[in-house]
Amino acid sequence: MIDFSQIKLGLVVLFNKEPCMVTKCDFVKMNRGKPVKQTVLKNLVNGNNYNYTYKSGENVEEADLRKEKGTFMYASSQELTFMLSSTYETIEIHKEVLGDKADYLKEGLEVMIVFFDEKAISIDLPIKIDYEIIKTDPAVKGNSVSNITKDAKIETGRVVKVPAFIEIGDRVLVNTVEDSYVERFKS
Repeated sequence: MIDFSQIKLGLVVLFNKEPCMVTKCDFVKMNRGKPVKQTVLKNLVNGNNYNYTYKSGENVEEADLRKEKGTFMYASSQELTFMLSSTYETIEIHKEVLGDKADYLKEGLEVMIVFFDEKAISIDLPIKIDYEIIKTDPAVKGNSVSNITKDAKIETGRVVKVPAFIEIGDRVLVNTVEDSYVERFKS
């Protein structure tokens, strides 16, 4: 059990007997009452969001999750296939369950697969991943103002903001947590 004071962003709790991640957490002090934490919980099994208010003194049950190293193999129309590094067993996860995380997957990428009740429910991506730029506008000559960014499509199809000097074929590091360009990739 977790105490009220330990509820924070990123914590995975059991809500309606399913694992939910705290995606928003606001501490609210009431004038004539005990403080509360207003949260938004994202169900890791079906992707639904719930608003829930935890009261001071309320205990919360932390979800029992297991993580295993795996490799992304390929994507079909609705399923993403991973191979566990320990057993070479293949695991499928529905694209909708992963949400935006699916946009960062490329063949051979090593991830941590998250299990709940022996069912794969999510993945943890590496914080920084290198990608090749496959589509972007050319840099405009004379545009030397600092911090000019433009849209660029990476090899997975996701569009990220990059500096104006980045061109098609360049390899860049992308921060998957902040969805942002980090730097040119140095091999």
